[in-house]
Amino acid sequence: MPSSHSQFIWFFVVYFFLFLYLRMHQTNNARCVELLWRHILSITLLGVAFSVSYSRPISEFFLVRDTSLIPNILWFEYTVTRSEARNRQRKLGTKLQ
Repeated sequence: MPSSHSQFIWFFVVYFFLFLYLRMHQTNNARCVELLWRHILSITLLGVAFSVSYSRPISEFFLVRDTSLIPNILWFEYTVTRSEARNRQRKLGTKLQ
């Protein structure tokens, strides 16, 4: 699950890309410098977004804390589903006799 930092930065970057390339697309009278700053700004924002996304799981605190409960949750789901299936079979078995 991405952190709220990653979600926010990717929302901001996608919004800014759409704004730069769809809203400000007057290319018929744009100069080379104007087009260049758009591309440089887009590449910079993309780099910032990747660095924020990459920095979150690198920290061992987040990595260990976020993934340590997954086997426990899977075991819980397995045992609950198995007990429900047994109870269902017992109820059906007593009704059929």
